[in-house]
Amino acid sequence: MFPTLVRRSSTLVHKVLNSFQTTGGYDKHVLPGLRIVNAEEGRVRAEFKVEKHHLNRLHSVHGGLLATVVDIGGSLALASKGLFATGVSTDINISYISGAKEGEMITVDAICDKLGKTLAYTSIELSSNGRKVAQGRHTKFVAKAYQHPENEIRNK
Repeated sequence: MFPTLVRRSSTLVHKVLNSFQTTGGYDKHVLPGLRIVNAEEGRVRAEFKVEKHHLNRLHSVHGGLLATVVDIGGSLALASKGLFATGVSTDINISYISGAKEGEMITVDAICDKLGKTLAYTSIELSSNGRKVAQGRHTKFVAKAYQHPENEIRNK
């Protein structure tokens, strides 16, 4: 059976991001400044400012940070479809296109390409000042995620 929406709201996207940032783990320390600009069903736009601790030794945004943004972006795209529990990663990839320096604002455009019974597919584009910084894809196993009580979606 495929999922059916119980109720949709961008509030859930904010709630999921808040959960990432307050749980005390990796996301809290790496991206506390990530903020949602817009959320609608299947699509989320967020942004963050590149800070000194985001840089590599060449003073450009670290690729590991951008990979983390692809991970979080994919999860937020799934939250926009009604999942509080956004599953677990099965595959993630990123192509680095251009760097970003300290002080630049990076825009994150995350899209849920497909939400199925077992797997979900997302694509994420990162840009700054009108130029593409990176693009990625994130696949997640979601079959067990449908059971979470804070979801706004359920299986038929």
